[in-house]
Amino acid sequence: MITSVDQITAMHKANVESMQALAARSMAGLEKLAELQMAAAKSTFEDASEQMKALFAVKDIKEFTEMANTAAQPAADKVSAYAQHVYAIATETGSEITKIVEKHLADGNQQLHSAIDAMAKTAPAGTEGMVAIVKQAVTAASSAFDQVNRAARQAVDMTEANIASVAKTAAPTPSKARKAA
Repeated sequence: MITSVDQITAMHKANVESMQALAARSMAGLEKLAELQMAAAKSTFEDASEQMKALFAVKDIKEFTEMANTAAQPAADKVSAYAQHVYAIATETGSEITKIVEKHLADGNQQLHSAIDAMAKTAPAGTEGMVAIVKQAVTAASSAFDQVNRAARQAVDMTEANIASVAKTAAPTPSKARKAA
């Protein structure tokens, strides 16, 4: 139970530190996305310039057809790689933010249990049953949160496994790309 100004100050300090950590992780993720976006934009501009030069050097329709067939696969590979990088950055940032939030919630849960214990010590006689009900409710809520959190993690793991599987099957091998051309 909060009984002093020092405890209130400590609680607010912990909240501010958690918010600063969340903001720092979010900004780091945004920085990585911005760097990736700039690299992708630069690469796209360079590729487009090279393709335009190659297009102006085309002498006949056969050469144009070959150029068109070979140009599509590298672009698709780059789009796939870009999407994978974005997903990796988002996953990493989300994981870091989740750790911060879980720690903050665990600390808050511990403070709540301490407050309930302090309240139980000072509660009037005959209220033991009510204190027990409050403790059970808090324990049940914590358990439900843990179960939801585990289910969410399982869903994320399954999604990541599916994305990895799709990425492996979607990317054609060089021999398939040559046969298609």
